[in-house]
Amino acid sequence: MTEAQAFDPIAFKQKMRQEWNDAAGGWRKWHHVVEGKDGGQRHSAKLVALARIRPGASVLDVGGGYGEPSLTAARVAGPKGRVVCTDISPGLLDFARERASEAGLGNVEFIEADAEHLDFEAKSFDAIVSRAVLMFLPDVPGTLRRLRSFLKPGGRLAASVWGHKSRVQFATAGSIIAGELGLPPSPPGLPGIFALADQRQLERAERDAGFQDVETGTTEVIFETETAAQFTEFIRDVAPPFSVLLKDQTPDARERIWEKVTEAYGRFADATGRVRTTNEAVWVAGTKERLGS
Repeated sequence: MTEAQAFDPIAFKQKMRQEWNDAAGGWRKWHHVVEGKDGGQRHSAKLVALARIRPGASVLDVGGGYGEPSLTAARVAGPKGRVVCTDISPGLLDFARERASEAGLGNVEFIEADAEHLDFEAKSFDAIVSRAVLMFLPDVPGTLRRLRSFLKPGGRLAASVWGHKSRVQFATAGSIIAGELGLPPSPPGLPGIFALADQRQLERAERDAGFQDVETGTTEVIFETETAAQFTEFIRDVAPPFSVLLKDQTPDARERIWEKVTEAYGRFADATGRVRTTNEAVWVAGTKERLGS
């Protein structure tokens, strides 16, 4: 039996929920790195624009984590609009609630839910957004079809995933760890951080789900820290897909490998030692057909 054949989606999602919940403290600590002007802010703004969110809109955020792009969408939708932020991690949602309160955004609702099993009335949202989530879902086609049913006629879905690992510099840690441990490439067809990196595959998935006027493209997302060691600390705290690869190693072995990761991040440093990573986000957007079209 191959690894793909033996894959258990229920166990996978239980594990993912625990890992991301355990990382909630890291996201509190480092969200300022992710949400920089040229980083998460740019990423969220692009999705909100692609979804054509307007004042008064009803918006669903799938896998909104600590509140993005939910809060960005809420600012655009305004007090007469409504944003529902869903995520599998209660810890991340707690942080999202705090951020919304601090921002004075009272038009956001937070729901702990599995992205593949959301339960909303048909035709209840003007727009759906999702930032760096779809690639972790075992059933992307089924999820996209379900999300389409939640949209009003003419509603938009805009989602993003990470591009090829060669164009996602923050993921250097994963390549170093896999190389040090002699890990084989992930089997095709399984969820993971680069599972939907092929832009054509993402476009095809949205078209097959029944969306019209489908468009795709890329957005450059920047993450910066003061030093390479700080960037490694950031990744250790917020990126479970990388850290869990080392769970069976001895403490000394883990630290030795993380030192190699820090050395690799040093390649992205300027003369002052400040690290700036450039990361490709692939996006897709489409429209639910209007009645009578």
